Amino acid sequence: MSDVRARRNDEHVIVLGAGPSGLAASLALCRGGLQPLVLERDDDVGGLMRSFRWRQFTVDLGRKELYTRFPEVDALWNEALGGAYGPYPHRVGSLYRGRILELSGKYRGILRGIPVPWLVRGGLSMLGGWACAAMRSPKSYEAYWHGRVGRVFAELLAQGYWEKFRGRRWVEMPVPQMDDEVYSKRSRSFEIARQALRLAQRGGVQTQAAWRHPTHGTGQIFEALRSEIDARGGRIRFQAEVRAIRPQADGSFEVDYLESGVVHSRTSRHVISSLPIEKLTELLGAGPNDVDCREARRSVILVYLFFDEPPQFPHAWLEVNDPLTSIGRITNYAAFGGAMVPPGHSSLCIEYFCQADDPIIQIGDQALTERTLNELASAGLVDPGRLIGSSVRRLQRTNAAASWREQQTERRLSLLRSLARYPTLYHVNRPGSDWATLAGLLAAEAVLTKDRAVFDQRADPTVRHVERPIKASGSCGDHEMIGPAEGHEMGAPN
Repeated sequence: MSDVRARRNDEHVIVLGAGPSGLAASLALCRGGLQPLVLERDDDVGGLMRSFRWRQFTVDLGRKELYTRFPEVDALWNEALGGAYGPYPHRVGSLYRGRILELSGKYRGILRGIPVPWLVRGGLSMLGGWACAAMRSPKSYEAYWHGRVGRVFAELLAQGYWEKFRGRRWVEMPVPQMDDEVYSKRSRSFEIARQALRLAQRGGVQTQAAWRHPTHGTGQIFEALRSEIDARGGRIRFQAEVRAIRPQADGSFEVDYLESGVVHSRTSRHVISSLPIEKLTELLGAGPNDVDCREARRSVILVYLFFDEPPQFPHAWLEVNDPLTSIGRITNYAAFGGAMVPPGHSSLCIEYFCQADDPIIQIGDQALTERTLNELASAGLVDPGRLIGSSVRRLQRTNAAASWREQQTERRLSLLRSLARYPTLYHVNRPGSDWATLAGLLAAEAVLTKDRAVFDQRADPTVRHVERPIKASGSCGDHEMIGPAEGHEMGAPN
């Protein structure tokens, strides 16, 4: 590969990445009269929110939920999609030992499809968990949840899936942060019982009033944003890999990127970056900052199966709590009610959440597809004879469970603080497509107004954004879960 260096050109704004945050920033800048240069390492927009086609089918990269925590983001997505953004029944099941159990009491009544013997065992286990929790404080995440819903219900409805998703056993995870007053010694036993009864009634700890999905997959949002950026004169350079970001004495930046074997240099007054904080600071000259932890070495394998018959279960997805299988989650795209799946057909995405040393990584695509098909058939979820095709996607260095809490390590916080010396550099990488989009919009506003105060406050990566549901007409379904309340979208660079 040649290392020819092209002549330097000046830009007002360079945006690094054409995922949710980068596209939102670029569109807002274009609407404000600027024409940013967008550098994207991949060959398409959307990042981990992109979609792809297989014959007449459209699929996302695994399971995707679009949260509505921020009115500006909801408005942008509504504008981009128009009528192609419809509600769907947010029905989620737990697959355990060949049975589908409901995660919401809305479906199949109070028993949720749980066999009576399991219910009896679960009830006794819950009482035992209450008794233990009332006498002593939990020392692990496992003890915390076993003390509230009992070991049996935790295993039936949450533990196996969340351990696969997080890549850590519950017994290794710390107890969630708790309010000292609510969980004081004096009130602990009452509060434990009250919470457990509420969980049993509602199904978990998290809810959103309305769930919607684009007619043609999540990638439809970002293709729409790209089209407007192109129409307004924004420039997106694909397969352009950033090599260096050099701060200049006047406060601007010189950005080197490799494209078609040629290293190009551009100077820019402003840089909006959706790169991970470790990569961004490394490019700024801080030296290698790779995260030395197992989260950074995780990957996701997606096995897609396409059938010429309707799906054999109605759920949007299944969380696989069965510890006897490595499958983590199963998404049923026909359940989203759009045009992703032809009538009378079905498409499933089976997700494996892998550590670096997971033996599944070494299995070839064909063998893994056959293994996956056999496991689903044994659970009664598919008819192998109706399979018409398959596809496998491997997402390297992708932590599906990336979350706000994961960003709050002292090392990452130190790297974030180091950016304060660059007032025209905006770091917009955030877990969750809605938060990432908001950060991009606020960064663009800061550039246009020459005031970053609102960006620093509302897009602060050290402040957790809890869900503030936006109620929408036509909402249907909810999903409230036992287990961690973060990390519902595969989160890597936005």
